[in-house]
Amino acid sequence: MKISRLVLPFATAAVLAGCSATGPHLKSSISEGVAGIEARLPYANYSNYFGYVDSSVKPEGKYKGKDTYYLYAWVPAAVDEIGVSMISPAVSKPEAADFKHANFTPGMQKDADKFFDTYIVFDRLNIIDNTQIKNGGNVLQNLGRNDDTSELPANPSGANYNSLLRKTTSMNNPSEALVRGVYRISFTSFRSNVEGSFEATVGTNVPGVKIAASLEELHELVNGNKL
Repeated sequence: MKISRLVLPFATAAVLAGCSATGPHLKSSISEGVAGIEARLPYANYSNYFGYVDSSVKPEGKYKGKDTYYLYAWVPAAVDEIGVSMISPAVSKPEAADFKHANFTPGMQKDADKFFDTYIVFDRLNIIDNTQIKNGGNVLQNLGRNDDTSELPANPSGANYNSLLRKTTSMNNPSEALVRGVYRISFTSFRSNVEGSFEATVGTNVPGVKIAASLEELHELVNGNKL
């Protein structure tokens, strides 16, 4: 927990000054008050992934009977907390450091207004060796799920149907520790078809988190072209 309490307070003044309109929408579980105003503090590091789902993107699984799509994140070190959010449609434009699906740009050119009501599930896989990412693995434990939150911008219908969850590590239970390794974000929708753009964000207090739509692609991002 020392990392977050050393790093995050430097952002307190900016957050409380009202920078949330331009800063990251996903905030940590830590909050601080100044002059009677309480606000959540940002994570030290963010990794963003931009995607677009249409008929050319095939679902990879099922969750409670619904077609489900996967994103995979590599977290290079043990962390005190991981935050995950998904917004649809994407409200930002990808920057050079962001991760982007090949379908994002053509999808946005076709219909930038299409969106879906997000539902996310966050799992830890049993992959801790970066050289073995391409070989796959199994879900070791579920770390949370979320359907709706008022902490994120509402979708174009005005409903708070975007998703956010946070998971903190356990100091007393090794099986609940947020260790170095691969984590999976599953996403679907229970109110609509999964069609349109999305912006997924992973917040941590360590640099080097990478996100991809497949384990093979994640392996390349983490290790270079060593398939």
